[in-house]
Amino acid sequence: MSRPRPVRLDFVGATHAAPAAGVALLAAGLAALAAVAVAFSAQLDARAGLEAELARVARPHREPTQAAMKSAEEAATIERELAVPWSALLAELESASHDSAAGVALLGVEPDTGKHSVRITAEARNLAAALDYVERLQQSKVLRYPMLESHERRKDDPEHPVRVRLSAEWRT
Repeated sequence: MSRPRPVRLDFVGATHAAPAAGVALLAAGLAALAAVAVAFSAQLDARAGLEAELARVARPHREPTQAAMKSAEEAATIERELAVPWSALLAELESASHDSAAGVALLGVEPDTGKHSVRITAEARNLAAALDYVERLQQSKVLRYPMLESHERRKDDPEHPVRVRLSAEWRT
C-alpha cells in the first residue's frame, strides 16, 4: 500500500500588496465622509442660529391683564350683537305689520342676545288686529314661540289704539 501524503498546513499566508483601485476607493470614501461631516456641522450651526433667533423673538406667556379681559368681554358682546339675524328679523316684523289688514305699527324691538329672545312693542287699531298680528308672527320662520305678554288700550289717544308687548325667540 502506498503511504498517505503528508498534509502541510501554512497558518501564515502570503502577504499581497493592496491593489491601486482599492486604495483609490478608500480615499474617495474618506473624502465623502469628510464632506458629509462638514455639511452636517454647517446645518447644526444654522439650526442653532435659528433657535437662538426664535428664543429672542418669542415672548413668554403672560397672564391677561384686567384691561385685556375687559376688552375680550366687550368683543364677545359685540360678536353676540352681530350674530343677531337683524335683516331677517326686521323684515319679518315689518312684513307681519303690513300683512295685518287693520294696520299694526311697530314701536320697538329690544333684543336679548344672551337668551336669543326679542321683545316687541307694537300698536294696533283694536285688540282683534293685535291678536291677528300675534297669530301672523306665530307662523314666522324667523321667530319661535311669539306670545302676547301684555296689552293696554291707550285712553290718552282719541282713537284708543291698543299697545301690545310680545316676546319671542329668534331662530339662527
